[in-house]
Amino acid sequence: MTDFTEANRTYFDKMATAYKDKFAETMKMFSDQTLKHRSWISDRWTDTEAGKGQEIKMLEYACGPGVISMTLAPFLTQIVGIDVSEKMIDEFNRNAKAVDMASKMTGYNVDLLAETVATEFSGPEFNEFDVLTISMALHHFEDPDMALQKLAKRLKNGGVCYIIDLVPEPGSVHDHGHGHGHGHGHGHDHDEHAKHQHEFGDAAHTVKTHGFSKEHMQKLFQGAGLTVKFDYEVLSEPLVFTREEKRVEKTAFIARAQLA
Repeated sequence: MTDFTEANRTYFDKMATAYKDKFAETMKMFSDQTLKHRSWISDRWTDTEAGKGQEIKMLEYACGPGVISMTLAPFLTQIVGIDVSEKMIDEFNRNAKAVDMASKMTGYNVDLLAETVATEFSGPEFNEFDVLTISMALHHFEDPDMALQKLAKRLKNGGVCYIIDLVPEPGSVHDHGHGHGHGHGHGHDHDEHAKHQHEFGDAAHTVKTHGFSKEHMQKLFQGAGLTVKFDYEVLSEPLVFTREEKRVEKTAFIARAQLA
């Protein structure tokens, strides 16, 4: 586990028990939008003609408490949740029981993006997924390109990747420590650091990328071999949460693409 991944693990371990309450409004919005866009994500679910009678598996990576898993569980036969935070996995499995979906939802504490991954996570249970979803986590990944390339290999042919994340704000920095231009002084670095802190508060040290444009998302998908039926939609409803007792609104998007 890299130092950056470790920083994320530590932060989200601390956040785990309060996450559902702190981001309740946001999670409801993502759940509602996922249900609304279910046929847009895929036509293969247990209640559709394309998927009826079939085994349909989903991997939710960086799953947190499992909001997308709980939302889509009624239309899937198996869900694997993966997170580097052990306490988030505890929340995932607890929530699966609470909604009576533990028979099909199971969370595991592992870093699938590490250089070496335990062989127990290389078997059929952890591959040949119909759907891969990453919700509000891609901006926390140290290397989003590599992440999607590795995770897409766990999809079956024709499998779908469904992403929810942030739209870049005007003037935001794209990568941790780097902006649109290249400054040559401490003042520039200070400004970028202040902007980074303003955008993400106490989570700033866990964030690598400040949102993904349509063009950026398409490039990431293409690099992972997800070249079929790409689509990207900016959500009209804002992502709302509280930071330092102030209401904060951000713009989110949903994107999808398939393996050929």
